[in-house]
Amino acid sequence: MIKVFYGKKGMGKTKQMLENANSIVNTSNGNVVYIDDSSELSVKLSHKIRFVNILDYPVFGSEAFLGFICGVASQNYDIETIFIDGLTYIIHQDADSLRAFFEGLEKIADKNNVRFFISINGDENAIPEFIQKYV
Repeated sequence: MIKVFYGKKGMGKTKQMLENANSIVNTSNGNVVYIDDSSELSVKLSHKIRFVNILDYPVFGSEAFLGFICGVASQNYDIETIFIDGLTYIIHQDADSLRAFFEGLEKIADKNNVRFFISINGDENAIPEFIQKYV
């Protein structure tokens, strides 16, 4: 399962992500991972959530980031949910160029039974067609 929060900056996407993460970790039988490009949110997350500041790793672009996620998912089969906050900021690409990335995420989600929650900054009236089914 992939769920995307899509909208302009300041619309509360990160707040929704934090609330979902803190809620899910309390009822989850598996591990929860939260990926962001800053450490400032780590204090707002439950200590049970594995927080990853992507800037601590040399990951550039959607292909490398997908590989990183494959590594995270494969190293721990108990991962149930992965949150990715600010996807386009993390990979420095616009949403229109992410079709292959989302196809890869679908494979990871299906094969490993991992849920993904992703926030993307952009105009909610111009969501790419391949992302609309996740919103």
